[in-house]
Amino acid sequence: MAKKYSLKNSNMITAKRNNNKLDYYLRTPAGEEFYLFTKKYSFVCYEVCKSGVPINAVLHGRKNNTAFMNLVNYLNYMMPYLIEYYDLNAA
Repeated sequence: MAKKYSLKNSNMITAKRNNNKLDYYLRTPAGEEFYLFTKKYSFVCYEVCKSGVPINAVLHGRKNNTAFMNLVNYLNYMMPYLIEYYDLNAA
């Protein structure tokens, strides 16, 4: 079973549409944006993340939608790398 991560501060995850893909970015409280990854376009994922949502809401989110749950699983998988690479404060 994968470890669940949480971040201490109010980092937000945003999604920007790029043709038939979604580019996900991490927005820090200081206003910096860091590229995270790109996934196939999903309307539900775009609606949840387009204006920014706390990253913990996505990490621990549950919906009856395959694309959103794939996003949650992928983000949890990538968190050790993202925490180390972007020097994030993990709880």
